[in-house]
Amino acid sequence: MSSSPRPFSSLILLWAGEDPAVYTVLMERLNAAGVPCKNMAIGSDEIASPADPLPIDWKPRFGFEVAVPSHDVTAAQQILEKLLGEEPEDLEIPEQPLAEAKELPLTDATETNPTIEVWTGADDKIAEFLTSALQENEIPMHLENPAGQTHIYVSAANEIRAREIVREVTEAAPPN
Repeated sequence: MSSSPRPFSSLILLWAGEDPAVYTVLMERLNAAGVPCKNMAIGSDEIASPADPLPIDWKPRFGFEVAVPSHDVTAAQQILEKLLGEEPEDLEIPEQPLAEAKELPLTDATETNPTIEVWTGADDKIAEFLTSALQENEIPMHLENPAGQTHIYVSAANEIRAREIVREVTEAAPPN
């Protein structure tokens, strides 16, 4: 991605930063315009680190640096200014319609006699975490523990919410 500057030409630091997207696009545009450049990862130089473990200065601690020959600095600065003036692409999360969940009405019969099994397993830690999560979401449950297997039952009215919580916990997945 880098090309060598002409001999006897000094290099001028054009950009230093932590954004890999800006770095990639800048390198592509400089190469497309035929502007030679030198790039390196910040921190890969041979300069000894200062004695102060938390120095306060303007330079990022990680990221990228791009330098150009002094005779190409004007063209390179124009490319950089145009790039930095553009709006970032695809950063907005598109709006999604809210799904209307049909929940069954809660009744004493369904709450006092949960019959739908939403999880079974022998891992006591997961069982403990699931019961805490269901309680936190005010979902009544019934536990059975035959032969070392924990079974968690909920009512039909709470099945959808309970299964989603079980999925989030067992798959370490974010909510849908």
